[in-house]
Amino acid sequence: PTSTLTALPYGASFDVLQDRFFAAIEGRSKWAHPDQMSLRATCFDGPWAPRRPPWVYNHEILVELGAVTSLHRSAKKYGVPFDVVLLSLVLAATFRASRNLSQNLDESGSRDSKHLNSSSPVLSLPLTLYAPMRDGDLNDAMVGLFSDWRDATVGCTANTTLLGLCLDIADMIRHRRWTVFDPIQNSERILVNILPLDEQPRGPNQFRQTRAHEYGNKRSASGRERRSWRQPHRPMRITLEQEAPDAWWLSLDINASHFPTAWCRGFVRQMRNCIEELAKQPLVPVLEGSGS
Repeated sequence: PTSTLTALPYGASFDVLQDRFFAAIEGRSKWAHPDQMSLRATCFDGPWAPRRPPWVYNHEILVELGAVTSLHRSAKKYGVPFDVVLLSLVLAATFRASRNLSQNLDESGSRDSKHLNSSSPVLSLPLTLYAPMRDGDLNDAMVGLFSDWRDATVGCTANTTLLGLCLDIADMIRHRRWTVFDPIQNSERILVNILPLDEQPRGPNQFRQTRAHEYGNKRSASGRERRSWRQPHRPMRITLEQEAPDAWWLSLDINASHFPTAWCRGFVRQMRNCIEELAKQPLVPVLEGSGS
């Protein structure tokens, strides 16, 4: 039997987006209207911009081939979406690198260990996530910019394991345990954007989405010099972008006042360790893994 799709009413997409907009403008309850627009203007950063802008630098990491295969196996084994597993390990590596750097600075007596307190029993990362926001009836069939920002805070204690962190973040996203974006706190939160490919062939000609035109031969090219500049900037912007079925790029725009280059070197090392440990030792504590 052939199935037919019911046509959407004319203007349905606009009506939904308009209602979300007015819910925000009219100050309706966020509990009653959790899908209201966040009005994510960056103009709120202005009054708090420092007199001397910090250094900001970009670092890119390529996760490909065997690493991607290993992550797919772990994702399937534990029933967690691949992109959520990848995000979880990025956050785990962030926790580890930050804790290690703080401990090293504390031991050396440096005053620069302000971004994390190594003696604290609980570490946390304040995140602002790009969320699809297509949870309503027929939203998946609508054409429009539904994505919006949502705030969430991810915690990590001495008892948090790699697998436990993955399951906690998956549960947070599945049950929408986040709040409407708070523009006043915008400059203090880490922005996360995940850009997977649509790997499903579409149409009679089986077209597939590709980003080959964007990346060219970047995977095989030699590494470029790290770019840096001065400007007011949030602690970090994390972009996880899929280039191909077997390749993901991690692009980090990092505020050096929060996460110096020494932290970045530790993050790269811990990212590799986290991928290996999730496959072999998933119950290892996040803060006590290899090299921690």
